Amino acid sequence: MFAAHQITLDDLLAVECVTSVPGALTVLYLMSRGFSFVLLPARDRTAPPPSVPRFCRQRLTVRGGLSADAAEISLLHPDTFLEISRVADHEPAPNLADRTIGHLFLRTSGSFGTPKLAVFTHDQLLANSVLSLARTRLTAHDRIALPVPLPHAYGLGAGFLPGFAAGASLRLIESANLLRYLEHERAYRPTVAFLTPTLCAMFSRHTSAQDHYRHIVVAGDKLKRELFEAAELRFSRVLNLYGTTEMGVIAVADAARTDGPRSATVGPPLPGVELRLDVPELAAEAPTGAGVIACRHPHGFEGYVEGDGRPWTGEPPLRDGWYRTRDLGRLHDGECLEVLGREDHSVNRDGRLVMLAEVERAMERLPGVERAITVVGRETLRGRDILAYCSPCDGHELEAARLRNACAGVLPAYAIPDQIVITSEIPLLANGKVDRRALATAAAAARPSRRPNEQGTM
Repeated sequence: MFAAHQITLDDLLAVECVTSVPGALTVLYLMSRGFSFVLLPARDRTAPPPSVPRFCRQRLTVRGGLSADAAEISLLHPDTFLEISRVADHEPAPNLADRTIGHLFLRTSGSFGTPKLAVFTHDQLLANSVLSLARTRLTAHDRIALPVPLPHAYGLGAGFLPGFAAGASLRLIESANLLRYLEHERAYRPTVAFLTPTLCAMFSRHTSAQDHYRHIVVAGDKLKRELFEAAELRFSRVLNLYGTTEMGVIAVADAARTDGPRSATVGPPLPGVELRLDVPELAAEAPTGAGVIACRHPHGFEGYVEGDGRPWTGEPPLRDGWYRTRDLGRLHDGECLEVLGREDHSVNRDGRLVMLAEVERAMERLPGVERAITVVGRETLRGRDILAYCSPCDGHELEAARLRNACAGVLPAYAIPDQIVITSEIPLLANGKVDRRALATAAAAARPSRRPNEQGTM
């Protein structure tokens, strides 16, 4: 099939991939043959098509909606699930001439900024993935459920590749939702699952405990303590995981240990991974004992390129091998890492620095609040506005004005949000993280004429 389209190892490919057996087979084939490719999420009818970098000559699209069990896998032919087309505005990138063989380009999430392409060699990515097995302890006897996106660092590098390396049975679940996952769960009876906090919350609220699980792994936004405890009742154990697109898995709780502050931390760094906490830019205003997490990983990425293949012109991502994550964290006994939130997710108000992650955690302790997400708004005499989007717990109704008044009991006056919007849906990126840029854009497009404590809708 590749020969018919004159595809060679010198070509850089764009691969639009779904979380499915055909998607996994495509990724494994390309890596085993040494092709360099950009891994992109599949096109979605509800979202704009993924931007294909111009330095890619061919686009490979894995069709969605296909299923295959063990008896059918050997019968699959690429023609049944793979479409190949030329990239119309293809333009070679001379600076990538040494990366046309054996490299993988992963798009960063872009939850706070413009997405970039992080560059890995295949060997480094595989070594990075296998490193996490020391903590997740996956074995050939495990049945692993993967309802998280394969084209993202979490689904690929923390779930699929380690599970494949361990020889485990893998169930890839395309377009996962509660009902679809439960259907697979009944038929497959997983021992391990890789979930986002959003999926974890849905399952913990609506379904009963399942005795076939050894543990689940959760990455992304931090689980509230109540949700962590509810998830442990249903899934037996919860392993919090922390990583980045650039460094892969950095830290994860040990599946064999039950001690320590497991609900608050992501465990110690993986073997061979070094961590340090750098002094934040506004050290006096940072949470006690907190610093910016910097990581040196034996199998991290090589660097960035721009989305169009041009050399990266921003701040150098690596300094003496150290990558500055821009996440704030603190270390507990046993080198267990607690992730507090983004360093740049803050705002100056009334001459004080407000850490928006702390505002969110405080609001989530209020009765009836399932989730609180904050973004900054327009400039005022006090500083930038704080807007909070809050979703209610099941069976609860929230009123923005009363909720804002209740904030006075858990937040200082300068940190109370100027506007609260009650919404049942928080927009998410494909990797399960909150799409804060979408919320900020929506807030900017709908400047309120009402007073700050009046209820908004979304």
